[in-house]
Amino acid sequence: MPKKSTSQGVTVFDVAEHAGVSIATVSRALSGSRPMSDELREKVRQSAAALGYQVNLVGRALRQKKTSTIGLVIPDFENPFFSSLAQGISRRFARSEADVLVASADNDAEAEVRAVQSFLGRQVDALVMIPNDESSSAEAMKIASDSVPTVQFDRFVPGLDIPFIGCDNKAGMDLISDYITRSIDIDSQPVILIGGGKSSSSGHERSSRFLSRTNVTRHLEGSFSFEWGQQAAKSLLDEGVKRATLVCGADVIAIGAISWLLSQGHSIPSDFRVIGFDGVGVSQLAHPTLTTVLQPVEEMTEAIEKLLSSDGGHSAQATQRFRPELVERESG
Repeated sequence: MPKKSTSQGVTVFDVAEHAGVSIATVSRALSGSRPMSDELREKVRQSAAALGYQVNLVGRALRQKKTSTIGLVIPDFENPFFSSLAQGISRRFARSEADVLVASADNDAEAEVRAVQSFLGRQVDALVMIPNDESSSAEAMKIASDSVPTVQFDRFVPGLDIPFIGCDNKAGMDLISDYITRSIDIDSQPVILIGGGKSSSSGHERSSRFLSRTNVTRHLEGSFSFEWGQQAAKSLLDEGVKRATLVCGADVIAIGAISWLLSQGHSIPSDFRVIGFDGVGVSQLAHPTLTTVLQPVEEMTEAIEKLLSSDGGHSAQATQRFRPELVERESG
């Protein structure tokens, strides 16, 4: 049968006739709503492709009273870690045929609220939020959770009855502390902490936990950025620091520090040991390779999918923290 163009108004009836099945079978095969054999599902999909049939997503949404879309709000697109998290979530929900729409809050509370309102206006079924800030993100989080199932991911706003799924940051910093105690001569290379700022829960937890466990000779706080890593390293060199163990609040900070130290003729790890945190995306670009705490992103995104597909994610008891692992490489 020749392929019809979409302008000819190919319908589900045409697909059913072409595949030799019922209309109900076509509907189930294309929506993925009911179990069926892979052979039958593929037969229907091949007929739909041959005819140029496209599922009417708006019509389906009206019938099912859902849009099969998830809104994801991240602090910014510039931090490659957040891009990696967005990719991980998109891949996870693609398995359930849900589309993930992503918006950046550009580290601004008002933009964060606008992103949430925009997604709600598009009738998303749920929202996944990586809050900008421990306090100023509260408004956006409340607007989101009052309307649709909402999950806080990677970061959280304290005191809200909204589940959180993320890495156990304290356990991760304990891994670094134990590694330093076990493997590094801190008399020769004293410990310096370069944090990502304390306005986010991840930055706050990592710095506070590490300081409670480890004696540091210097503590700098900035932002989760490559530029901050460079700036911090420059400041240390300007102060006359020539050897140290730099513990960075994120891989992107660590890579910034490494790039500056190498550009100034210093050796890693002979002069400076550098340790990061995240182990996703940008850490693969480090040279020398980066010792870091690896977040179990696949486990975390799977937990988000299970939470939203079960009870909608409104139970605070659904909060889960996943234990990371330390990966020893050349820089540390």
